[in-house]
Amino acid sequence: MAFEFVRSAGSVHEPAVILMPASGVIHRGGVVISDAANYVVSPASSSSTTTNIVGVSMDYAQGASDTFVRVIPFVQGQLWKADCANVITTANILQRHTLVDDSNVRNTAFGTTTSLGETASTGVFLAYAVTGLSTGSGKLIGTFLQRTATRGDGFAIGT
Repeated sequence: MAFEFVRSAGSVHEPAVILMPASGVIHRGGVVISDAANYVVSPASSSSTTTNIVGVSMDYAQGASDTFVRVIPFVQGQLWKADCANVITTANILQRHTLVDDSNVRNTAFGTTTSLGETASTGVFLAYAVTGLSTGSGKLIGTFLQRTATRGDGFAIGT
């Protein structure tokens, strides 16, 4: 499943969808990042940051930059359900988590930002709740944290 839209803040029930040029193997439900050098979106990875994540792809795509995918852009107030790399626990709540790849959150229960590299830049997912079983099928519900590349934008969490 990867990432699934749960809801938006306010009265908006359906998220906006934007058609964007893509490059690489992009999975349906996978996070995409901005590849500003090539003017496309590409699959997110464990090194994705709060400044380059764009949204979640609605389509599968594989190939050159003449391919397009529908993307739900991240906006403040959205909630997302996330597949996890590790067994979920309530210790994952209110923690920032990095991505393992474009489809999974690297959830940890350590409460530290140094063991797996969850920094203010790479900790892109903030978990608010757990859902499902803790036997491997559980998921986190949370929001994606985005900020611009400048420090004066008022959204520089933890920097």
